Amino acid sequence: MNEKCKGVLKTFRERAGFTQEEAACELCLSVHTLSNYESYSLEVRKHLPPEETVLKMAELYQSDYMKILFLNETNLIFRSIFSNVELLDLPTAFIKFQSETEEVHELENRMRKVILDNRIDDHELEVSGLFLKELMESAMSSLSLAFSTIEKTPVKKQHKTKKLHFKSGMIMNERRSASYEGERLYARG
Repeated sequence: MNEKCKGVLKTFRERAGFTQEEAACELCLSVHTLSNYESYSLEVRKHLPPEETVLKMAELYQSDYMKILFLNETNLIFRSIFSNVELLDLPTAFIKFQSETEEVHELENRMRKVILDNRIDDHELEVSGLFLKELMESAMSSLSLAFSTIEKTPVKKQHKTKKLHFKSGMIMNERRSASYEGERLYARG
């Protein structure tokens, strides 16, 4: 990932058109917690958001690519496999995809001969290794094209929060009730 996770979550929130307060409310987080998550740094390793929260953010911000960036920044195994998935301008992403796909097609006939007996023999390792390399590069370029296309698609802001109306000084939630007088809140339960 070219960008550090620090700022990535904020960038996707802003791109989706949410203020920090709006996003925190939608995600059922405090503004302080969201701010901490948005300032996460791999170097410091503090304030790493839970995966469930990242999934909620990706859904709210309408960005599957954010999940890739998050995994790439926080999971070394994922990073070692998917390090070549990147956002590109659409013409570059498409040309790279076409080029990688053509390289796979060039090897198809040779690979067909290798797999006819449903095994790979020692003398076939070079062809199968080259085919696998090109296939993986094609898969990564395909993902890059898909995510580049998704990220160029405008996002429509969708608020899910419902306004609650309270009667006669009572606030209720699943765990306890509270009464309020002016600005003071008294918990019961």
